[in-house]
Amino acid sequence: MALSNKLPKDPDPSYTKAKNAALRLLTYRSRSEKEIERRLQGRFTDDVIQRTLESLKNQGLVDDAAFAQQWREQRERFRPRGPALIRQELRKLGVDREVIQDALSEFDSAAGAYEAGSKYAAKLSVEDGTAFRRKLGGFLQRRGFGSEVLGQTVERIWRELLDPLHSGVDGESQYD
Repeated sequence: MALSNKLPKDPDPSYTKAKNAALRLLTYRSRSEKEIERRLQGRFTDDVIQRTLESLKNQGLVDDAAFAQQWREQRERFRPRGPALIRQELRKLGVDREVIQDALSEFDSAAGAYEAGSKYAAKLSVEDGTAFRRKLGGFLQRRGFGSEVLGQTVERIWRELLDPLHSGVDGESQYD
C-alpha cells in the first residue's frame, strides 16, 4: 500500500495551495499579515486566505509585533532610518499603528542619526561649513530623523571631522 493512500486528503486543495504560496513568501523574509493577505488576494477566496493566515499565526510564522520589531532592528543595523520613515514603511506593509508604536517605543534616534550621518559625512567636503551642515542635515531629514536630533548630530559630526584627534574613544593620537 502506497504512503500517499494513508495520508488524509484535504477537502480543499486551494487551501493547501494558498498555504504553500504563503510559506514560499516567508522563505525570503518575514512578512506582515497584511502583506501575505495582499499577495494571496485575487488568487484565492477570502475564506481560504483567512484560514491560511490563522494557521500561520497559530504556528508562529506570522506575528506583526515580532515583524515590526525585526524590521526596526534591521533598519538600525544596516540602513539607519529615523522613526518617522520606519513608521511610514511599516504602515505601507500593513502593520497596525499600535504595533508600530510599540516597536518604536525604545528607538534611539540620536544613535541612528549619528550612524547614518557619519557614513554620509565621510563623502562630504568640510571646506564649507554651511554647505556641509545643509547637505548633512538634508540627508538626515530625508531619512526620517526629526529636528530634535538633526542639529545635535550635524554639529557633533562637524566637530569630529574638524578635530579628528579628539573624536576617538580615548582621544589620543595614534602618533603619540
